Amino acid sequence: MVRKKAEHYFVVQYLGGIMVKVVSWPLLVAICHVAGSPSSWPTSADIGAYDFEIVTPTYCGIDSLFSVNYIGATYATGMKELREANPRLNVTHRNIMNSNATTDCLIQRSNVQDVLARWYYQEKRTNSIPVWITPGCMELDYVNQLAHAWNILLITTVNIDATIRNKALAPTWIATTRYSSNCGEFYKGFLQRNNWTTVATVLDLDLNGPPIFTNLAVTTARHLKEYGYKLTSFIRTAQDPAAITLQIDAILLAVRGTCRVVLYYGTASALRHFLIRATKNDMINENYVYIASRPMPHSLFGSFTWQEGRDDDEIVRAAYRSVILVQVIYADEAQQVQRDKLAFIWKGLSNTSTLRIPRELVLTQNPFLLCTYLVSAELQPLIYLENNHGAFQMLGKMLANLTQSGDFDFSTLKSGRHFAAQFYFKTFHLDHTTISLNGAGVRATTQAIKQLNNDTGEIEIFLIAREKKDYSYEWQTIKSPSWYGNSNFPPNEPFCGFAGLAAVCLEKESHWKGMLTVIIIVIFLVSCALFIATILARVYIARHTLNWWLLNEPILQSVRRRLSSIISKKGSNSSLH
Repeated sequence: MVRKKAEHYFVVQYLGGIMVKVVSWPLLVAICHVAGSPSSWPTSADIGAYDFEIVTPTYCGIDSLFSVNYIGATYATGMKELREANPRLNVTHRNIMNSNATTDCLIQRSNVQDVLARWYYQEKRTNSIPVWITPGCMELDYVNQLAHAWNILLITTVNIDATIRNKALAPTWIATTRYSSNCGEFYKGFLQRNNWTTVATVLDLDLNGPPIFTNLAVTTARHLKEYGYKLTSFIRTAQDPAAITLQIDAILLAVRGTCRVVLYYGTASALRHFLIRATKNDMINENYVYIASRPMPHSLFGSFTWQEGRDDDEIVRAAYRSVILVQVIYADEAQQVQRDKLAFIWKGLSNTSTLRIPRELVLTQNPFLLCTYLVSAELQPLIYLENNHGAFQMLGKMLANLTQSGDFDFSTLKSGRHFAAQFYFKTFHLDHTTISLNGAGVRATTQAIKQLNNDTGEIEIFLIAREKKDYSYEWQTIKSPSWYGNSNFPPNEPFCGFAGLAAVCLEKESHWKGMLTVIIIVIFLVSCALFIATILARVYIARHTLNWWLLNEPILQSVRRRLSSIISKKGSNSSLH
């Protein structure tokens, strides 16, 4: 490992396929002495024509899974595979990074062009064929600008952007990543399958969280708007627990009046909090759909399950009935044995490390010393490691094929455009996976869509989406979805609208109110008519009947008896006098 120009950046070199780890400055000086000074490094005159110089712009830190701390082991295994496939070629690899405490993706984005420019103008071997292999984070647009301008082959292994499809803007860029070059295409396809056209995106922005959720949310929102979807975007920026709850409630209130389908981007713990607040706000039922994204299985993202042994587990379980979980990277079980072998090697390299630095202490560490360690084996993002290792192995196979076929043209490969074109429409059968690239050098990806099985409590796959070379998707139904006892998901919009104020419902309500008013008026008028008719009838009888005033017979008999009794009493009194 060689440290060059300490005031600017560090260069980490893998010698003989073995990763050298520096644990102290005296040992660093010793290694520098053995490896030689910059002036003693091989030049094009020493090496000859076939000189390949692989460079990785990276950083030291544990804020994401893209840093050298997480995937550094694959540079050793990848270089070993590449050299074994091409023993006649001189191939070197360097990690280059800025020395000014580059410990996260944002800082990496701000200084990556400066780091690459210093390498290009000061350190690059004159007649070498340069190749940039990098996982990338949030800086790929800046890296691509320089790769385009300097005509250098760029291979990204984890992150990606839709720009790669446009060969006028990215003529030297190819990728081995399992992330889709345009995740908006995937979400558009899934939304179309269910006739959803009005959606909201919610980004749960944890300042200490992985940046992949930001990439997914921003990319998806941008492309869905381009496709004409009615989209409302929300970002949860609060960090204080009380403020987080208030902001989530405000977001849910806004969602209630705008849509029923929410694309949620955040960790499993953040989703759990969001679902609990949705339950409190009476927004967990068959009418609301929360589509969450899980990049891949890893502890940094969380487990995305309701079972955590907490008091609110049952509340979260009920809420998960309204959740659709997208597994953004889905790897099938083929070639799993060889993957396990590679994982064992990577874990062995990591187990020799002593890195046990909590996230909150990273900023207080010397970034160079931090970079001398790898994360522990259980934290390795194996899918990312496979992609990174695969880039070296794919490059090695391509160079070996060109050599064997007699098509190895040094001048052609010095052009990043022509070099990248060698990979177009090729399929590479590697020892741990198969990489198929389309005409833009983009790898086809696969996503899995899951939901809660309410009977078993498990999150199960019900649909798989396989990307084709033209970026369309082939959808494979594993099982019929179950949504609150139905086989269909809810409609895009409730019958009476999101706020219950749809014109059709207002007209219908007005119609019934009008009908009720008419009925009441009719009953009132009929009652009035009957009353008037009764009065008129009595008047008519009084005018046209002569004995209308005669009382009926029972009453007359009663009156007669009373009169007879009175007369009899008066007669008795008269006789006494």
